[in-house]
Amino acid sequence: MNRSLKHTVLTELHNLIDYSCKSHPSQPVDFTSLHKALIKKYFQAEAVHFEPENQVVILEVMVDSALKETARVQVPVNYRRFNDFLKSCIEDTHSALRFYKNMLTYYHVIQPLSA
Repeated sequence: MNRSLKHTVLTELHNLIDYSCKSHPSQPVDFTSLHKALIKKYFQAEAVHFEPENQVVILEVMVDSALKETARVQVPVNYRRFNDFLKSCIEDTHSALRFYKNMLTYYHVIQPLSA
């Protein structure tokens, strides 16, 4: 991915995060799936639950025990500002940038582009 496209993707993703964290009563778009997708990708979580009143995100992650059995564990992650927390989950890898580009296309922020 060239630098210009990379910069555009990251800038527009930051803008979308800021927009998605504000209330828009006249807009029917629910950004919960965007928020969950960003968090799940970054933490490799199986599930994500929000407790906004406590400023906590609960992650369900799979862990391997010494017996080679997998277990699902809930991990709380505290945050101060939700949009800053989401932005901290942004990675600068080729696969992550492709994922973000697809998200931006889904939310009609950018036109579909070839990678």
